[in-house]
Formats: sequence, structure tokens, C-alpha cells
Amino acid sequence: MISHLSLARRVRPCERLGRHMSRSEVRFLDFVVDGRPLLDTLTEHAAGYMDMVSVLWLAPAFDGDDDARGLLMGQGESPLPDGRTPLYVCPECGDLGCGAVTAAVEFSPGQVVWRDLGRQTDYCDQVDHDAFSGIGPFVFERAPYEDVLATVPGLRARERHTAPGQGERRRRRLWRR
Repeated sequence: MISHLSLARRVRPCERLGRHMSRSEVRFLDFVVDGRPLLDTLTEHAAGYMDMVSVLWLAPAFDGDDDARGLLMGQGESPLPDGRTPLYVCPECGDLGCGAVTAAVEFSPGQVVWRDLGRQTDYCDQVDHDAFSGIGPFVFERAPYEDVLATVPGLRARERHTAPGQGERRRRRLWRR
């Protein structure tokens, strides 16, 4: 069955957790597969350890964001030794060492397939598929898939325009290569 991919703007809100602890606000584009945000689907299956955001950050901006979009379009080298593609990362730092939800992404002339979703880090060869069993595979027609991802730079520019000052504050994604 062919799935439909779109993107939705989401916000992980800032939250005070204690006297000296807080969670940062992060605005990002979530993957919407067949009309349902993928993050919601993953959270239902893995409640308790899904405080993550997609690799398509809006604000604060991350150096290397175009690498993430390129990777999802079959361009660029995976930051993971097994070649899997990060979809969701730590919302505080984007570091794969904190854990990431990844997929085996396969490209053919007419399709893109996301399969074998799992949680992993960049320092361990193991991928935990248990929490996400039964999710996917997702098969997308390649041309509409690429069209959706091609909108990311414009959406980022619009976000910077509507949220003054956010474009100036950049973080470094800690993807070790």
C-alpha cells in the first residue's frame, strides 16, 4: 500500500522541571504519514521514552539541518555506522548519542521505503526494534515524497520571519561522523 507523506509544524514547549532544570522549546516539522503525525504513533507504542523531535528543526536552527533533509532524500552519508537514517532525535541537543529513532530508508527510481523503525545510538551497533514493531513499513511514491521535503527550506525561512531572533540563535547538532 502506498502511503502519503506531509509535514506539520509542531512545538515541544519549554517547561520548568525543577529549580535548575528545564526543557527547551523546539519548533520542528513532524512527519505526517497518511494523515497522522508519526511522532504520535511512535509515542503510543513507546510511551515513556519518546521525548524526541524530528530531524527537521525549525527553531532554534541547527547547523547541519540540510544534511538531515538531504539524507531523507537519499543524498549524503548517514551519521550512523550501519547506514540507517535518523528520523527523531534528542530535543535538547540533537545528539545521536542520546538516542534516536531511525529507519532503514531505501530509494528506488519510483519509490522510497521507510522500514524497520528502531531506537539506537551512534556508539552501539544494536537497534531496538521492540517498541516499534508493527509500525511500517511505509512506502511513498518518490516524486511527491521529494516535493514534500523540498518545501523544508521555505518553511524554515517563514519560521525565522515570523519569530524574530530565532534564526540568529544556532545550535550545533552533535552528529559524530
